[in-house]
Amino acid sequence: MNETWESWRQEPLTWRGVLAVLAGLLAVAAVWQAWAWWMKPAAVEFDNLKYIQLLTTAVSSRDSGMIDRVELAILDRRQQGKISDREIAEFDAIIQLAREDRWETADRACYALAEAQLNRRRKAPPSAEEHDHDHASPRQAG
Repeated sequence: MNETWESWRQEPLTWRGVLAVLAGLLAVAAVWQAWAWWMKPAAVEFDNLKYIQLLTTAVSSRDSGMIDRVELAILDRRQQGKISDREIAEFDAIIQLAREDRWETADRACYALAEAQLNRRRKAPPSAEEHDHDHASPRQAG
């Protein structure tokens, strides 16, 4: 076994060997990135970000009635076609945890969903005509 090791060490490094190592590293990096992307919660669109906040409030207060109201609001967004299936799946998973009285787990899931929204790419923000609420301050509005 020692002879094999010595003969391997004495062989010059070829471009084919370098390329094989680089290809292997690239494959590992690609798998790592794919896994990280797959495990990351969905990117929630701008007008749906408030539902993360509403759900977080409902979960942290351990209020089943509030959970129901948030779910109805999310389902209404679904019927309007303003929320993706992936977003729905994220919200549904948290709502299910709350219904199972797994409040701490639901709370951590809300935090993870909110944290995952940082530095995420989304569609362009809606124009003022398409936006479903007004950002004007009270001084500007009056």
